[in-house]
Amino acid sequence: MTPGTTSGGVSRADLIDQFLDLQPRMRRRLTGVIPPDVHAEMGAVTFAQMHALHAIARRSGITMGELAGCLEAASLSGATQMADRLVKLGLVERMSDPGDRRLVRVALSPRGRDLLRRREAAWREGAGMALEGLTDEECATLVRLLERAVGPPPSEEMTGLSSTPRP
Repeated sequence: MTPGTTSGGVSRADLIDQFLDLQPRMRRRLTGVIPPDVHAEMGAVTFAQMHALHAIARRSGITMGELAGCLEAASLSGATQMADRLVKLGLVERMSDPGDRRLVRVALSPRGRDLLRRREAAWREGAGMALEGLTDEECATLVRLLERAVGPPPSEEMTGLSSTPRP
């Protein structure tokens, strides 16, 4: 075997190209089952806003400082602007902190909870369909390899994220 080739004779560069080519196909497979109404509602929500919604969902009321920490490199004013946009979309609600009236917290609104629940259910359905041709052992191998490729998860303290929320 020459350097940069696998036992199947495919070069590492070709494998990387194949891996990258699979990404949009996998995304289409996962998102293809999202119902049109959920897809339309999600169209108004940016990736960064969705990230913020997930961070807010993992806690019961989050301060602007905590939200800034979850958004990685966002400033306090950036987190406040993000919260303002999510409030305008009706996905979160502002509330005062019962222990410190100077603090403002944001929590998911019923509409925000419902959107995340429906999106998560659709993503799970898409993932199930994408993996249905694999055995449980093959799925476990795929998950182990992907975990190895992406490295350890970021600490919850740094991102405010622990795992994918369940509907």
